[in-house]
Amino acid sequence: MKEFLKRSGLIFIVLGIIFLAITELSDMESNQMLVVSGGLIVFGLLLYVILNNIMD
Repeated sequence: MKEFLKRSGLIFIVLGIIFLAITELSDMESNQMLVVSGGLIVFGLLLYVILNNIMD
């Protein structure tokens, strides 16, 4: 369980990349998905760094 928590930030980063790829491949005109994907990537990165510093 501890290892899953340490890696949970990576899940958000991968979800952000998937949303970014969907936005790019579907030629969407709205920036809403870009904001969501960017937010997920930044949140995942922060979560990954913070949890790894706390858990170690």
